Amino acid sequence: MDESEFVAGQPARPEVPVAQPVERLPFSQLAIWGFVISCVSLFVFGFIGTLGAALSGRGFRAAAQGRARGKGLAIAGMIIGAAGFLFWAVVFVLSHFR
Repeated sequence: MDESEFVAGQPARPEVPVAQPVERLPFSQLAIWGFVISCVSLFVFGFIGTLGAALSGRGFRAAAQGRARGKGLAIAGMIIGAAGFLFWAVVFVLSHFR
């Protein structure tokens, strides 16, 4: 017998194929930027919430088609962007047409 077959008095184990790690998709840059812009719209310039919601929508589409990750982030960006815009629109209407 060959000595390379034994390690510390035990027979060598046969080579078991190891699965290669799966490469993860990158995060959708549109989803990230849409979320950031939507969050900024809550504190500054509420009307840019529409831009954040639109970018998040494009990011959501990329994530739904399997081209990127970040579906949840995109959904959050769309909701926050829409809420920021609606809040800004209500405040604008009430302050200008009262």
